[in-house]
Amino acid sequence: MIAKVLAPRRPTPSVAFPRLVGNLSEVRAILALAAPITGAALVNMGMSITDTVMMGWMGPGALAAGAVVSDVYSIVFYFMAGIVSIVSPLVARAVGADELRDVRQAIHHGLAAACLIAVPAFAAVRYAPEFVALFGVEPAVVAMGRGYAHALARAGVPMLFVAVWRNMFDAIGRPRIYLVAILLALPANAAANQVLMFGWGPVPSFGLAGAGIASALVAATLFVGFVAFGAINAEMRRLRLFAGGVRIEAARLGEIFRLGLPIGFFTIGEVGIFLLATVVVSLFGVDALAAHAITLRAAGVIYAIPVGLSQAATVRVSHAIGGADAARRAHAIVSARLVGAISGTIILAALSAAAIILPGWFAAGRTHVIVATVASMLVLLGVLNFAQGFAAPATAVLRAFKETRVPMFLCLTGYWLIGMPIALLMAFVLGQGAWGIWVGLASGVVANALLMNLRLARCLRLTM
Repeated sequence: MIAKVLAPRRPTPSVAFPRLVGNLSEVRAILALAAPITGAALVNMGMSITDTVMMGWMGPGALAAGAVVSDVYSIVFYFMAGIVSIVSPLVARAVGADELRDVRQAIHHGLAAACLIAVPAFAAVRYAPEFVALFGVEPAVVAMGRGYAHALARAGVPMLFVAVWRNMFDAIGRPRIYLVAILLALPANAAANQVLMFGWGPVPSFGLAGAGIASALVAATLFVGFVAFGAINAEMRRLRLFAGGVRIEAARLGEIFRLGLPIGFFTIGEVGIFLLATVVVSLFGVDALAAHAITLRAAGVIYAIPVGLSQAATVRVSHAIGGADAARRAHAIVSARLVGAISGTIILAALSAAAIILPGWFAAGRTHVIVATVASMLVLLGVLNFAQGFAAPATAVLRAFKETRVPMFLCLTGYWLIGMPIALLMAFVLGQGAWGIWVGLASGVVANALLMNLRLARCLRLTM
């Protein structure tokens, strides 16, 4: 019953070309699912950019303090959200198997895991200023960021629960629900920033802390809104999410952490190397850092595409695994890898073409060196995304098979044991500077793609 209600409809394959029609049907399903997931990721990025711009209105000191706290928050949240992201394949498997009870159990245990990790997440963000002070950050910046950190820590708690709901919506094939909610949250966040940061009427100005308070209010509203939506919406009521109460089982909760923790470390390993790259590039001067920053902004926007495709692939393959449908599983795996390869190729071609025009837009009035460096970095970013087009689908399929521990080690190997040494060798030994760092980053993604696909090939052999 649940599969009929929630799973997207698939055309019946023709007798003459069942494999071709099946794959094309899966490609359409993956793209339909990936589009709103990608859109939501871009809107989330828009909220972050809005906060940054409005902090800049308060001056460079506020901007610096906000950036430091936001970076710590991002690291903490990416890690914690990675843990609960395992809810998506677990729910998707239950949908494919038409097991309503397992859908509820996966969501309940995802929320329980969010409760457990909310406490350390809150503490890590709240004390972020004291932590960064240990690394020599100016006392004035630390003091200015303290109120923002205290407020932002409160935003992180409801956002963990929102992350569980988001993964559930993806898994049941309804990612547009989260997309619509976050689209509404974008202007609400900007308005709350304006009122709380700068004051309005009887509301006093809270300064930089006001941005954190606004984020906390928006996050709490999203969480309450999703709970209300789950109780009111007719389609959600069919899931009977909280019918019969909530029973937490140690084994199921343990599975969340056993499978989710490696995803958290995977995410930090992936994000962390780019954060470290920024620190290393800063050693090569302002021009190099400016070129790196421009390329990194482009990378952040483009990254939403493989994220959306990867999440969609995990859901579609998990549906097929849950339904014990070998033919559908094969179609989903082939289609996910095909879509990934094509998207990576398109991004490579687009960035190679944009390398001729785009640098001048962002580096207008800057030196010719910055423009040339950005152009070469954009080509490397294209190579990186071409490799990501093969790495992301392989990782997504492995997660659908509940393979997360080995991919974590492969990711760390590709990025940190292969990519980073190449980056340092190119930058310092061969004298290639910031461009050499990006050669290393691209090499790390290429290595990760090779390792992930080798692991996937082994996994598929064992499951045939």
